[in-house]
Amino acid sequence: MKREEIKRRPLSDTALANLEPESKEYRELDGKGLYFRVKPDGNKSWQLRYKKPDGKWSWLGIGGYPEISGQLARKKAQELITDISKGENPIITKQERKRKELEDNNATFEVSAKEWLDTKQNRWVADTMTRNKGALEKHIYPVFGKRLYTSIRPIEWMNHLKGIQQEHKIYEQVNRIRAMCRDIYDFAKVTGPMDYNPLEVIQIVCNKAKNKICCL
Repeated sequence: MKREEIKRRPLSDTALANLEPESKEYRELDGKGLYFRVKPDGNKSWQLRYKKPDGKWSWLGIGGYPEISGQLARKKAQELITDISKGENPIITKQERKRKELEDNNATFEVSAKEWLDTKQNRWVADTMTRNKGALEKHIYPVFGKRLYTSIRPIEWMNHLKGIQQEHKIYEQVNRIRAMCRDIYDFAKVTGPMDYNPLEVIQIVCNKAKNKICCL
């Protein structure tokens, strides 16, 4: 569907699903400051255009499509518009709502990891499941298990994984642990309100002489 074929706003579900990418990124107004962004690679998302206290206009991301439907995006946008009208910082209120949603859903790293492990039940043999589950229980859950998975920063992951390497001298196993945790975050991006993967930027270099962990 071409942009010029849009017949009404708010944008219909059909328009949202079928809008085609162009050579350059573009935005289409949905209504009340809410825009639908389409990138050249076909990725679609929602953004709110709002005026900051200093009078400058800015964009605030609301979430990707189709994970965030038109109806939900309009609800979230209205909440943020209300916050702005009260003089509140929409970036902070958005973060607070996300944190509250995660807490209400008990979205800790351990809960997400166990949900991910459940998806492997029919893919891994019993020994692989036991080994990988045991590695998470021994090395990850005691430190990060009860934390909201969105709150754990890349530097925390890097320092913890480096510490495991240095303390236990398990170089290849730490690489496998990192890969599992990275996959758990990818799973959380699909199933929950997770915008990025903090382990994507971390690469563990298993050099027994130097024991390096690099951020790329």
